Amino acid sequence: MEHKLEYYKEITKVKDNTNKIKGIIYSFIFGGLLCLFGQFLFTIINNYVDKKDAYMYVSLIMIFLSGVLTAFGIYDELESIARMGLAIPITGFCNSSVSSAMEYRSEGIILGVGANTLKLAGSVIVFGTVMAIIVATIRYFIEVV
Repeated sequence: MEHKLEYYKEITKVKDNTNKIKGIIYSFIFGGLLCLFGQFLFTIINNYVDKKDAYMYVSLIMIFLSGVLTAFGIYDELESIARMGLAIPITGFCNSSVSSAMEYRSEGIILGVGANTLKLAGSVIVFGTVMAIIVATIRYFIEVV
């Protein structure tokens, strides 16, 4: 029992005691600003191409900017402030892929970058695919029956 008490004391020293409400507000604000920026890009691009292509270009620009900001170390600094407001959208997915690629680049292109690029994001792809199949199956049975 004494070991548990000592362990608990050590954990409470190191435990992150940041304000959760503050983190939620920052996530909301930065996530909203990211969406606002995406909408701004869409409004501009939609003046030159049709709506379907505008969505694609906005996604590509957001992914590209996220990759560039990750490569320069800026995205991680922003994410430490914005928390899940930047981690959840597609920009966070790009950040995890680029971070993995940068971390393993010393091991070579094939075994380093190629094998580890989707190390963090791979589970998201698998989970998303499985959930899409489950939801599509449920929807099929609801519509057919």
